[in-house]
Amino acid sequence: MRMKLCVVLLLSMACVSAQAQLKDRFEVVSARTSLPSPIENRTASTEKQANPELLISERRFREAASVYRAQIRRYHDANDMKRLDEACMGLFRTLSLSKTLDAEPGAFELCRSEELDKLFARIDRDPMFLTYPVFEPSVSWINTADPGRTYNVHVRFDITETGRAENFDFVQREGYYLSYPVLSALKRSKYLPAVKDGKPVRSSDNFIEVTFCLERGKRCEESTGD
Repeated sequence: MRMKLCVVLLLSMACVSAQAQLKDRFEVVSARTSLPSPIENRTASTEKQANPELLISERRFREAASVYRAQIRRYHDANDMKRLDEACMGLFRTLSLSKTLDAEPGAFELCRSEELDKLFARIDRDPMFLTYPVFEPSVSWINTADPGRTYNVHVRFDITETGRAENFDFVQREGYYLSYPVLSALKRSKYLPAVKDGKPVRSSDNFIEVTFCLERGKRCEESTGD
């Protein structure tokens, strides 16, 4: 699944190599050298309508739910089961995060039963993101990073039965300034805990790999990784 988040210092974030429901690899590419001005324009508004993750990040849950409902109908009619499952999960996440929205009758009627069983904990499941982590590399890192070079941070952590991340173990971390934004982002994220025999349980050894790369006159894909 690919997504673009409108956040400070991040131009794009791609999630690949899914492991269970927790995405185990994130790529953060930045070309900015200072904090951007919070300017809302037509292009940004159009992009938000196309990507409900941006709406969720701004707590505009009603609009995000509307986009996901439209996606569910579209992907169901197109018989695109992978994207249908993603849209059903997105609507479930949106309704779970909102304190004012409830599922309308038939909201999930087009979703596959096996996906709903997992979302509503009718069967055992792995932990899931309710909100995806937003990594904000510091200005200090931007001012010292080598353009085009990739910096890797690998971390293992637990998710408690109440959906809280803790017990972080950095397996690899490159760049003095990158450990904190990864730790901070994972702590701020919200999770659905793993379920075993109908009950929330702690899950250990959740693994996340974050790759940072600064584009400043040199594209990141040109990097040799040295």
